[in-house]
Parts: sequence; C-alpha cells; structure tokens
Amino acid sequence: MTNQTIEPTPFDDAQFLWCTNWCEAKGLSPYDAANWAAAKAEYLKFSKEVS
Repeated sequence: MTNQTIEPTPFDDAQFLWCTNWCEAKGLSPYDAANWAAAKAEYLKFSKEVS
C-alpha cells in the first residue's frame, strides 16, 4: 500500500458549494469538467456583481 498525498483543491468552500448547487439546479453533473467551468464562470460573474 502506498501513501498518497491529497492536494487541497484550489476552490474555497463557498465557491465549491455554489458551483455544485448551480450544476445540480441545471440538472448537470458537477463532476464534469465542462459543467464545472461553466459554473465557475457564473460564480465569478455573480461574485463581481455582489461586491
């Protein structure tokens, strides 16, 4: 058995949850890279509007 180092994801928890919820709301899989990229783009748009 080998030891594996798991790198922390470059997403903060709020962004992760937002993107996951966005994908699920649209009936998309948050595990698909294209869906995740679309969700992240929406998140960045959303976070700019809020701040």
